[in-house]
Amino acid sequence: MPYPFIPRRLALTLLLFWASAIWIGSLIPLAAPPVDNGDKIQHFLGYGVLAALALAAFPPRMWRAWLGATSMGVAVECAQYFVPYRSFDLRDMLANALGALLGVVLLRSLQALRG
Repeated sequence: MPYPFIPRRLALTLLLFWASAIWIGSLIPLAAPPVDNGDKIQHFLGYGVLAALALAAFPPRMWRAWLGATSMGVAVECAQYFVPYRSFDLRDMLANALGALLGVVLLRSLQALRG
């Protein structure tokens, strides 16, 4: 079932760009956001967009889009364990998974509303 919001080829291109940006942003030294738990908000939103793009690129696979985004979140956190200026955090993984879930549910809901 195609999503009329974005052409599939564009969704795939944006998905690859967004996933690369998450990997790069997660492994370079960055200052913490000035908001309490701002990093959790960044994780939640970033992986929500990632999962929505994955679902737009591969439409009928809602749970695979969620699982792929969540798995990438786990992999990024594991990679951060080995980077001296970053840290491994289970709460970040949870924020990633919940954001990804919201991303696929929202996109699927919008698609259902549009018919």
